[in-house]
Amino acid sequence: MLRAKVESRRIAVRISFLLTLGITMVMHGQTHNSRVECWDIFELNLKGPSANESYWDTPVSAKFSHGNTHMTVPGFYDGKGQYCVRFSPPAAGKWTYITTSNIARLNNQTGVFTATAPSKDNHGPIEIFKTYYLRYTDGTPYHQFGTTCYAWIHQPQALQKTTLKTLASSPFNKIRFCVFPKDYTYNKNEPELFAFKKGRAGKFDYSHPDPAFWHHLEQRILDLQTLNIEADIILWHPYDRWGFKKMSDEQDERYLRYCIARLSAYRNVWWSLANEYDFMSDLDDRHRGIKTMADWDRFFSILQKEDPYQRMRGIHNGSIWYDHSKDWVIHTSIQTSDMNGGVRFRGQYEKPVIYDECKYEGNIPQGWGNIDARTMTQRFWLGTLSGCYVGHGETYKHTKDILWWSKGGVLHGQSPQRIQWLKDFMKTAPAFDELVPMGDDKGLFMLGKKNAYYLVYCHAGQTQTIELPGNHAYKVDAIDPWEMTEWPVGSLLSGTFTATAQAHDKVYRFTRYAPGETMRPEARPTASMTEGIAPLTVQFKSNSKHPVVWDFSDGTQSKQRTPEHTFSKPGIYTVAMTVTDDKGSTARGHVAILVDRDSSAPIVRAGSGPSNKPTLTLNGTAKRATDGTLQFTKGEPWGRAETQKDGSDALGALRSFTISGWLKPDDLTIGSGGNRILFCLQRSRAGIDLVHLADGRMRLAVNQWPDNVKNDSSPGRLV
Repeated sequence: MLRAKVESRRIAVRISFLLTLGITMVMHGQTHNSRVECWDIFELNLKGPSANESYWDTPVSAKFSHGNTHMTVPGFYDGKGQYCVRFSPPAAGKWTYITTSNIARLNNQTGVFTATAPSKDNHGPIEIFKTYYLRYTDGTPYHQFGTTCYAWIHQPQALQKTTLKTLASSPFNKIRFCVFPKDYTYNKNEPELFAFKKGRAGKFDYSHPDPAFWHHLEQRILDLQTLNIEADIILWHPYDRWGFKKMSDEQDERYLRYCIARLSAYRNVWWSLANEYDFMSDLDDRHRGIKTMADWDRFFSILQKEDPYQRMRGIHNGSIWYDHSKDWVIHTSIQTSDMNGGVRFRGQYEKPVIYDECKYEGNIPQGWGNIDARTMTQRFWLGTLSGCYVGHGETYKHTKDILWWSKGGVLHGQSPQRIQWLKDFMKTAPAFDELVPMGDDKGLFMLGKKNAYYLVYCHAGQTQTIELPGNHAYKVDAIDPWEMTEWPVGSLLSGTFTATAQAHDKVYRFTRYAPGETMRPEARPTASMTEGIAPLTVQFKSNSKHPVVWDFSDGTQSKQRTPEHTFSKPGIYTVAMTVTDDKGSTARGHVAILVDRDSSAPIVRAGSGPSNKPTLTLNGTAKRATDGTLQFTKGEPWGRAETQKDGSDALGALRSFTISGWLKPDDLTIGSGGNRILFCLQRSRAGIDLVHLADGRMRLAVNQWPDNVKNDSSPGRLV
């Protein structure tokens, strides 16, 4: 059903000139009346000689005219004697054309067609607006929420259809993917189709594109267009076992011009010159390639001069950034996790900034693919409040190596629904191009429309003091980006506001009161104490004369104005007090209560009899003696004891902790690598590593991610 629906949307008018033995059979040199939507595709098909080198030589072009507007569009050879010219009319009205070719039968073909008004869902291609922003050509807002599926079009058909189905219900309106297949971790399969045909020796013939592949790619572009998703097409990349990254200069240029001729007419096409362009060059020690910086400049220049429609142009970096300030770069496509830098990048490049890769939500070992869903959600908010755009990716392990970032399929993460919520939230705000970033590159994330509307992001445990200009009163609301909830906090009459977030990130919204609008009640709860040892009894007090409801964050509530509550277990409790005035208006205030355990009680206890916590799992030759101590053999096979996840996580969350106990080595003869005594380095790589070295020294390595590992070893020795 999806395929039939997609194909029905493809409105491409085909006009065929049937030529046999040099005799014009139909309508040669006459006017042809056809109709096509503005920004859709008028396709001129011409029958000519079967070609060899004509695959590349672009033996036909056409000049399209409408009033004082004239556009010359390159054609291409599509195999089996078929020559095509595709044109996307940028304006409604009558268009005429005339072809030019060094092949007589293709030369001086003329015709006329009418470009009609666009249909409801056809808003045209994306364009730059007010320097930093994006919109559709008809003025419809476009707020980019992208994702990455590098090799999805190179997978089996069933998986591609699953990807399209997933995209249809996702928040994403742009997808990055490659023309060439990828050879990389989790992505080793051989595609069915390639951009080029193979010669007799089984090697790819870079002078002969395979029309079957290009027809497939074009259908996928149209599938995305039906879903209102932009196709950010990556032209080159370094992860290649087939040789595409090492084509000659001439082959590269012919390939690029072929892409322009075939694909530029699709209104949802973007050009990305490369994924991690610097890894295809000798600019980085990790990858050696044949592409130079001059090559990338040359490719940009060709696109700038020869793309009739000036589609979006960018280039994606690995570790070395391209100079995005160059004129031929239309938007800044970056790979970085420096979310503080958004306002700086805007000022530096004065172009739309798109964080196309800020790492991926997932659980693979590689550092670029194991951030959690909270972090991915946070980065979308931080980029947005910096006046930038952000891209998503997902890399959860899969038994068949079907990871979204490479092959598509289905989404398993928790960030997409929260990205959708942010997308919907921003639709309720003033237009994105009316909002200006007012933060800095040191941790203040603030976006606003002066004297009208402001958003401020607070990280967990952070306090932000902001000053709003003018003598205006604002409604204050709090937003939980993870829980996807918002609630009224009260009012700011003017001036300074202190924004705080307790256990989790929070966003504050300030909306100016309309003239005559009723003020909200105030909700400012207080507590007799905010921290202590469990069980902790706290007296609370309301500042309001209106009815209140207290939620103590442990499943209990109270409607008293001055309740007393006992917290029996350790934890961080965000106590909420909701005030409702006589007119039904509400406001909610919070106070955080930190309930600790006895600091003298250990979090993890091992080798001490029945009081071990959490549960230890013994592996290999490890044994527990009758007195509860742990015993390990002095040689292979080795043994180890492991805690459950909650134990190591508890250690990893602490800024400092004490390890105490006894080690009694029966034999100091160990391997050159040492004897690992304690290891606690989890997904975030925060933790410790304690190793007994062969010379008796104890090496303690401490790492608080993302800082570097620090050696905290003692000079002493075990004897």
